[in-house]
Amino acid sequence: MKSKIIKNWSFIFIVITFILVAGCGNTEEKKKNVQNPAVGNNQVQPVVPSTGLPPEVAAKQPVSDDIAVSVDGNILKKSAIAKEIKQKIAELKSQIPPDKIKEAQTALKKQMMDEFIMRTLMSNEAEKRKIQATDKEIKMTIDQIKASLPPDQKPEKFMKENKITREYIALGIKVKKMVVQESGKKAKPSPKEISKFYDENKDKFIIPENVHIRHILIAFAKDDTENIKAEKKVKIENLRKQIVDGADFAEIARQNSDCPSKDNGGDLGQIKKDQTVKPFEDAAFSQEINAVGPVVTTEYGYHVIQVLGRDPQKTMVLEDVKEKISSYLEQQKQSETFIALLKKLREKAKIMVYEN
Repeated sequence: MKSKIIKNWSFIFIVITFILVAGCGNTEEKKKNVQNPAVGNNQVQPVVPSTGLPPEVAAKQPVSDDIAVSVDGNILKKSAIAKEIKQKIAELKSQIPPDKIKEAQTALKKQMMDEFIMRTLMSNEAEKRKIQATDKEIKMTIDQIKASLPPDQKPEKFMKENKITREYIALGIKVKKMVVQESGKKAKPSPKEISKFYDENKDKFIIPENVHIRHILIAFAKDDTENIKAEKKVKIENLRKQIVDGADFAEIARQNSDCPSKDNGGDLGQIKKDQTVKPFEDAAFSQEINAVGPVVTTEYGYHVIQVLGRDPQKTMVLEDVKEKISSYLEQQKQSETFIALLKKLREKAKIMVYEN
């Protein structure tokens, strides 16, 4: 089952995308450092002032060999990057081929530095504008995250693994407020814009043909011999005959099916094309409604299928989707505003990247 996507426009989940889109830019001053830097990178670190001094004073302080990047006097250390990269590579070691580890380290290092620059700029700007995130707003965002996760995903584990802290959420809320300030009324799409998007993207609003089905499965086991498969074929044919003769399909499924759907009387709900294996799909989309079809063989076993309903392909009308289109276009405009704001802040900031 696919995980649910967190639908609210949140800094937490769009920030990495913005970083990748915006890149490091061309305004940073790069310094060559004769020392060998620690290779690495990873999570977003808290913004830590290098000395606690104003940027113009801090800029006069001796440059430490441990500085990776400095943003208006706030620094990210190479040692912090190295520590995080070591931990991350250890976690992903089984997923990264040995010859790709160096490449992964470089990519993670860049990610961490880009995130640090962005977070520092946004944090400083929020402070300058005196923008706050209330406890209520933070709690609401955390609740939205929890509600958007699949049932088997523990929120605490998810947030820990993704390093989503209270401070991270607070900054996200502040950024959203700044974006709203920047975009103003322009962020709300007009009826004309909504209609134009619908007309130009009608293919995105097509609901494909789907069928509502239920089935009974007698599954194959890995070590089944041909004789065992033959016995299973006899069993499924017998079950089908019972249903054709008047037995209740749902009850037969509950007592005999090897599919988890047996708890629902074999009901699989609505399926679309390309969601199931070909022999199963062909049968499901060709059978008459309510007919108990012939036994179908797939790689999973033998099936008896019954089609309970069929909906032809159709295109959703504008009235039914205009709210979703409006939300999408508004998020798109907010994203563009975020990128423009980040670019403006970068151009005004003193960003120093130290590398060798």
